[in-house]
Amino acid sequence: MVGASEVPGKAAERRTRSLFEGGFEGEVYLINPKRDTLFGRKAYPSLADVPGNIDLAMIVIPGRFIPDSVAQAAAKGAGGVVIITAGLGETGPEGKAIEAQILAEAAKTNLRVIGPNCSGMFSSGPKVNLLGIPGIQPGRLSVLAQSGNIIDSLSHYARMRGRGFSRIISSGNAIGVHFHEYIEFLAEDDQTGVIMLYLESIKQGDEIVRVCKKATRKKPVIALKVGRSTAGQRASASHTGALAVSDAIVEDAFKQAGIHRVNNVDEMFDLAEAFLDHPVPKGNRVAILSEGGGDNSVAADNAERWGLTVPVLSSETQERIRPHLLAGMPAHNPIDYGGTAEENPDVIVQCVDGVMSDPEVDMVFITGFFGGFKEIIAPHVGELETAAAKRLGELAKEHGKPLIVHTSFAHEPFDSLRALKEGGVGLLDSSERTAQCLAALGTQARIASRALDGAGSIPETEARKQALKLFEKVRASGRSNLLETEARDLLAAYGLSLPEARLAKDPAEAARLSEELAYPQVCKIVSPDIIHKSDAGGVKLNLADAAEVSRGAELVLANAGTVTTPERINGVLLCSMAPPGRECIIGAVRDPSFGPVLMFGLGGVFVEVLKDVAFGVAPISDPEADRMIHRIKGLALLQGARGDSPKDITAIRDLLLRLSQLMTQNPEIGEIDLNPVIVHEKGLSIVDCRVILG
Repeated sequence: MVGASEVPGKAAERRTRSLFEGGFEGEVYLINPKRDTLFGRKAYPSLADVPGNIDLAMIVIPGRFIPDSVAQAAAKGAGGVVIITAGLGETGPEGKAIEAQILAEAAKTNLRVIGPNCSGMFSSGPKVNLLGIPGIQPGRLSVLAQSGNIIDSLSHYARMRGRGFSRIISSGNAIGVHFHEYIEFLAEDDQTGVIMLYLESIKQGDEIVRVCKKATRKKPVIALKVGRSTAGQRASASHTGALAVSDAIVEDAFKQAGIHRVNNVDEMFDLAEAFLDHPVPKGNRVAILSEGGGDNSVAADNAERWGLTVPVLSSETQERIRPHLLAGMPAHNPIDYGGTAEENPDVIVQCVDGVMSDPEVDMVFITGFFGGFKEIIAPHVGELETAAAKRLGELAKEHGKPLIVHTSFAHEPFDSLRALKEGGVGLLDSSERTAQCLAALGTQARIASRALDGAGSIPETEARKQALKLFEKVRASGRSNLLETEARDLLAAYGLSLPEARLAKDPAEAARLSEELAYPQVCKIVSPDIIHKSDAGGVKLNLADAAEVSRGAELVLANAGTVTTPERINGVLLCSMAPPGRECIIGAVRDPSFGPVLMFGLGGVFVEVLKDVAFGVAPISDPEADRMIHRIKGLALLQGARGDSPKDITAIRDLLLRLSQLMTQNPEIGEIDLNPVIVHEKGLSIVDCRVILG
């Protein structure tokens, strides 16, 4: 413990005390050059004075002294250091220089660095509590957080609810061990049942996605990522870049990785408890039961809002339940056992047994005021409620299906509610949160069943060589944006099919070359100075013959002359107009947090106004491309809504996979915009393309 102190409240004092009080049984060496003893133990002037080797060093001293302490820890055989000290890289160049020195010393012996600027760590197996939080109990929750305050909050929640932790890690500046490496470790940790993440910023997001795609197939990962505001939206030269708002990418990246995203600590802990206490169901079909139609209606709305299915029960199941209901009450789902269950809670047991026996029901949602019957009806009902609660826990285990009870009496110290908890039945005071927890269980079922596909692989080694030559040419001319002709060559090298085109220098050549293509045609300006061609009057559509093409080219060139000089105009590009179809936008951006990110959406008002787009972190696999396509709200328009013909979704998937390969292989690319892409019944047409180097 480098910088050990006995001064109450000091960071070192609190962590030293929590280590001792937590029952750590290994050797502890207290380092403080100004003290001979601390906590009734011998104190040492430096790590170099410690007898023998050490496994771990916790460091909480001024930053300028840390590199030397890290070197001493390495010399003593330490496998890692936990640096609590703040005020380093997060404060500016001087702090970053100290961090660089720390890493240089650590690299000499492959010593791993946690922090700096972190709160410490907790590991239940060896009873290591370096958080300064007393009384943390062992359990199956693990926390990885960028905030010490969140760790404090979650620790308090756990203490109130009788839960414990396997690992708690405060990542801090994460200069040594990176965020995704912790997740990878927790995924393989047999003592961790649920991984809880708190993030304020994301670095190496592509690695987090890669690791979590594997981790979430084994165990649930819940994330609270703050900063949903669009205030940080950056200016961009492409539609894709403007739409790629940071949090929109985070949202879809988490879905791609199988991460359950929550909005606050309350949600996080409720979901974590649901995952710990309940088996993963086979699907998302829920049976809802209550003693009143009002609560049933609210629960059904909440269930469907969270993506659960409330199926009509089979006739066999309804016949099994009906004898326990008042005459004439429906038994289809939701089930109203009001008028019988309040005085005889065993009715609830019989109904739950009935729905759980139905193979078309995956989970059960009880709503209302269970536990409060003794308050509302009569005291003697309390014993009957407790007996029913015990039996409900047994039924959940017998059938292997989740059962969560929402009741307005959830926080009362009643025996019946205590029996529910002890039986592994979920207990919540919110109908919506109950639906959210059940939906998360259903979602986890789908995540766990995902095949671990490799990302779509299209070997294009020759294409990479062509791309490098093209990028060199563009850079040599002082540009970052590719001409449309160059962008077409790049896309073609990666197997993306584009409509045939001709480049003409003047109206006469345009008229002559237009005879080689089908009419009607489009005429577009080609100039390194004109990125947004339509805004500059650089596009003419539906040119019916050579004469119209000539006039169109003349007008386009004249408009370009008002924007740039003649030597900066390469000519006009002629293409046949694309056949009718559904307009889409497909693109990619190199995001500072996630690296190459793909985007897909419908074009026109759907993208410009409704922002109905989906993102995916490259590289993506075939199933991930499919999930991107199916994530947009306007999917029905591609599937043939309102009598329209279905469009070629397979062609969209193929384009996304090839674009993924293009972005992954070429880190020089900053943005790609394919807008619009017209999707037909068979195939698609890339009408316009834009590529900008980073």
